[in-house]
Amino acid sequence: MIPQDDPMTQSRPSFERIEQAPAFLPHCNDPRIVAMGLAPMLGSWVDTTPSDAWRAHKTSVREQLGRRVYAVLDEGVAAANEFTGLVFDVVGERSRLEKSELPDTEALWRASLEVADDLVVMQSDDHGKYRLVAASLCSPSDLSLEEKLGATMAEVHSPIPRLNDEIGHQIDRFFTRLPTDRFTQRFNWSLMPHPDLMSRDEWQVNPASDQLWYRAERQSLRRLPRSGAIAFTIRVHICDLTALLPIEGALESLWSAVETAPDDLRRHKGLDILTPVIGNWRRKNRV
Repeated sequence: MIPQDDPMTQSRPSFERIEQAPAFLPHCNDPRIVAMGLAPMLGSWVDTTPSDAWRAHKTSVREQLGRRVYAVLDEGVAAANEFTGLVFDVVGERSRLEKSELPDTEALWRASLEVADDLVVMQSDDHGKYRLVAASLCSPSDLSLEEKLGATMAEVHSPIPRLNDEIGHQIDRFFTRLPTDRFTQRFNWSLMPHPDLMSRDEWQVNPASDQLWYRAERQSLRRLPRSGAIAFTIRVHICDLTALLPIEGALESLWSAVETAPDDLRRHKGLDILTPVIGNWRRKNRV
C-alpha cells in the first residue's frame, strides 16, 4: 500500500515544519521496515516543547477533516480522559483541565493541543484483543482513522506486508504484559516526496523531481494505571534529506536499507515509485 496524501490537507500549515537536522536516524540502528524495535523511554514520553505551531496545525486539519482526525468511541471515553490527565500533569496544567467545561469526548483533543505528539488509545475488549478506541491523529503517514477506529491491532496493521505474520504475536504479547511502570519507545523512518505532515491519498510523484525529505517518528507506549488501556504517542520529525549529508554513514545506511528492503515492503513504503526521484537526488548531490 503506497503512503497517501489527502488533497484536503496538501495546503501548507503556517509554520516551518522542516527541521534543520534529523532528530533521529532509526534506519542506522535497524534498517528493517518490519520490526518491533522496542527500547526503554529516554526523556519525556510526550513532546512538551512550547509551541503554538502544532496547535495551529492540529486545529486546522480538524476543521477540515473532523472525525477523520479526531474521534473517541463510547467505550474509550474513560481511558481517553485518564490519558488526558497524565498529559496535563506533564505540562503542569492539571488545574486548568479541572476547570475545563469541555465534554468528556473532547478531553483528549484538548490534551493533544498541549503537545506535538499525536495521541492514540488502545483498549482491551472482552476477548483480550486491543482495539483503537480513541485518537487525535493529525499527522499520520499511512493510517486513516475513520477506517481503523474500533479495529484490533491485527486489523490496524493489516495493510503492512509481513507484519502480522512475523511479529503480530509479539505485539499482542507486549500489549498484554506491559506494566504500568514501564515506558517504552520505538521509531519508524520513511522517505517522502514532500514535507507534508499528513499523508492519506496516493502520492503524485514527478519522476523528474530531485526533492526528498526524511521522516522519522518516535512512538511511545505506556499502560494507563486505572483503565489498563495503552497510551500510544507519535511524534513526527521531518527534515530535508540533504541534512543527512554531513552525518557520517547516514546516507550509506539509508541506501542499504532501501536497496535491501523486500519488494512488498518497498511498495508499501512507496520506495518503488520514489526510485527515479532517489536516483535524481543522488546524482544531484553526488552520493
